[in-house]
Amino acid sequence: MLDLLAGFIQELRRAGLPVSLTENLDAMEAVKHIPLEDREAFKFALAATLVKSASHWKAFETVFEVYFSLRGRE
Repeated sequence: MLDLLAGFIQELRRAGLPVSLTENLDAMEAVKHIPLEDREAFKFALAATLVKSASHWKAFETVFEVYFSLRGRE
């Protein structure tokens, strides 16, 4: 799971979202408390810790959908 989240955060940074080390750690802690099969809860737990501005929301959603859809096929 840590590798999966690290890859996701790397993709967010490539998309222009500033994600600090603290936010990275907060996201990893948040998903420990979410049932991973609940995609919406997982998405919003990550968003709550990684999206700092409404202007970043669309990029977050796009990266989330693409990244986790591709990982689901592996």
